[in-house]
Amino acid sequence: MAYKYNYDTEEVQFKETKLPTNRSSLKYWIFSFLTCGFYTIFFFIPFSFDIDKIAPKRDGTKTFNYIAAWVCAWFTGSIALLIWLYHITERIEEALEKRKIDYDFSTDDFWGWHIAASFILIGPFVFFHKLCKAMNLLCADYNERPNIEG
Repeated sequence: MAYKYNYDTEEVQFKETKLPTNRSSLKYWIFSFLTCGFYTIFFFIPFSFDIDKIAPKRDGTKTFNYIAAWVCAWFTGSIALLIWLYHITERIEEALEKRKIDYDFSTDDFWGWHIAASFILIGPFVFFHKLCKAMNLLCADYNERPNIEG
C-alpha cells in the first residue's frame, strides 16, 4: 500500500448502547396533550424495542408493532391499543420476575388502575407512572447486566 492510514491498523470495538432510564409519565402526559396524542407514537416505539431487547421471547417472536396497533385503534375504538398495552404489561411483569427486580407491577395494575380506576380519572395517571418506573428499573438492570440466564 502506498500510504498508511490510521484506520488500517485500528480495531474498532463495538460499544453496546445504553437503554434510556429517564422515561417520565409526566413528560408523556404533557407532550401527549400538546401534540394531540401523536407523542405516544414516539414514546412507545422505542419502548417496545427496548422490551424486546431486555426480555426476548423464547420462541423468537417480537412485540406487535405499535404503529399497527395505533392504526387499528382508529377502526376498533382503541381496543387494539388496550390489547397492545396489556401485552406490554405482561412482558414487563415477566421481565421483572426473570431479572428478580423487586417492584410491584403486574397485569393487575393494568386491570385495576388503567381500566377500572379510569372512571375516577386518576387511574391511567397512576398506571403510566408505574409503567415508566418499571421500564426504567428494567433498563437500568439491563445496562448493568445485559445477559442473564432465565
